[in-house]
Amino acid sequence: MAITREDIYEFLRLLEEDPKLLEEFRRKILPDHFVVEVRLPTEWMATVDRRLANLEKDVGRLKGMSKEISFRQKAGSYLGVLLKGGKDASELVNEILDEAEQKGLITSKEADYVRAADLLWFGLLRRGKFAGEQVIVVAEISWVADEEDVKRAIEKAQILKRAGVWAVPFVSGEEWVSEDLKQRALQKFVFCADNGKIEPDRENYQTVENFLVAWKPW
Repeated sequence: MAITREDIYEFLRLLEEDPKLLEEFRRKILPDHFVVEVRLPTEWMATVDRRLANLEKDVGRLKGMSKEISFRQKAGSYLGVLLKGGKDASELVNEILDEAEQKGLITSKEADYVRAADLLWFGLLRRGKFAGEQVIVVAEISWVADEEDVKRAIEKAQILKRAGVWAVPFVSGEEWVSEDLKQRALQKFVFCADNGKIEPDRENYQTVENFLVAWKPW
């Protein structure tokens, strides 16, 4: 008796409804080695996908570390447009935080949070009505600057301000998640760097001073 189209559809329906029948049918028509060959690529691709996802995260972290190291090495040049006599402020900030903590101005958790900044840098303002006054730069540095970088820089500068220190937030990235984010950071008086170019531009020094005033604790 010839097999009709309806017979085939009915058989397929039965296979869909009965997993055991489907497995038995597969064993009958496919050799074992063929089944393995069909299944292995799927498992292998899933493993590859996971490893690629992990690799992407690792590369992102390495890029961020590379950016941080590069900025530290060139901090004197980058920040020298605003500050003269610049140097690493880690030891100075440690002393300030210890004293502020003893006075009850900040908590130990807040002190440790500031210490975790990617870069603490200080120097004397190079020009303008505040020329010669000391300022500390609290920098967060990433390959791609994002919302969290801006948030951390602001929070750490605010903690130092409560400790009686003139500290300004600074965020640097090889690029930014979006231009909108950078503009919002600038509106909050965060100094921003995009591939080494600092904003606000020192050519418009009145704007620079407006940023500085926003963070002056006295």
